[in-house]
Amino acid sequence: MKEMTKRERVERTLNLQETDRVPVYDLLYNDAVIKYFTGKVPPPGEEGLKITCEAISKMLDMTRSVTGPSEPKAYRREDGLVIRQERWTSWIEEKPFKDEEGAKRWLIESIERLKKTDVEEMAKRYMSYFKKVLDYVGDTVVLHAQTGTGLDELRHSLGIEIFSYLSVDEPELISEYLDAYTDLQVRFIHKIADRNLSPCALTYGDIAAKERLLHSPQWLRREFFPRLKRLNDAWHEHNIKCLFHSDGYIMDVIPDLIETGIDGLNPIETIAGMDLREVKRLYGDKLFIAGGIDVSQLLSNGTPEEVEEVCREAIKVAYPGYFIGSTTELDNGAKLENVLKMLEVAWNTRFK
Repeated sequence: MKEMTKRERVERTLNLQETDRVPVYDLLYNDAVIKYFTGKVPPPGEEGLKITCEAISKMLDMTRSVTGPSEPKAYRREDGLVIRQERWTSWIEEKPFKDEEGAKRWLIESIERLKKTDVEEMAKRYMSYFKKVLDYVGDTVVLHAQTGTGLDELRHSLGIEIFSYLSVDEPELISEYLDAYTDLQVRFIHKIADRNLSPCALTYGDIAAKERLLHSPQWLRREFFPRLKRLNDAWHEHNIKCLFHSDGYIMDVIPDLIETGIDGLNPIETIAGMDLREVKRLYGDKLFIAGGIDVSQLLSNGTPEEVEEVCREAIKVAYPGYFIGSTTELDNGAKLENVLKMLEVAWNTRFK
């Protein structure tokens, strides 16, 4: 089979068709890998973004969440949360509430902020950054904006304990927040969707942990899946496919996810109990698959020989319709030699 462009390889994989080789999809936050491909460790700021994008252009067929490292700093958001940034990561350092009653007031204010958000300005800022990234990464396909229902953001902001209490004590308030967040995301999608820029977007919701769901299937069917369907439907109106992302063990609800209109599944977190072979066997005629190469243990602590064996088996069982990649992202925990071995297997496994 003749050499394909990255876009051709990606498009055919999205459509479960054969390709010249398996495409590579990942997120790149690894200084050693970036230095290997560019000769430079990316500094914070615009230059770091350019250097990171140069590495992405040399190693990945498809990616998302493209960013360079951040300056170490803390800042207070409009909603009162204090965020601490450290190079490739960030976390909540301080919250403007300490108990359920305070969180309830914060939640009511957050709903009003969502309803008043200027989606035109939001889309303008996003498109300016997205087009800059596309220029920097060359022919690598970058997924359109990540769009979610607000579940991850709310659970993270409140913390799992207060979120759980409010889900029981104030279920209507939780639903109102998720509605406001999803409404904003749907309006945003219709402002930015452009298949010429990318044939695929990411919809998401981390709904699972190791070997089990974070929420009951009944709760997900009431609060999560209908809103996820709205996002997928919005992207589909623009002929853009949807790769759904959730960490953890989600086998029990994949049929529900398919009903929402997802086209692909990521990251197939094997250490959480997901099995790439089984996902392909059951749903490979309906979904493309991205991920499946464990980063928490294999890419971080394994040997290149072990990585090669797992990657060859993954391609054997999941191709076609498979993007090889880590089970979420290539962070600084992943060994350079192991990442290079994954790329080597992908690049050298050719199909006639």
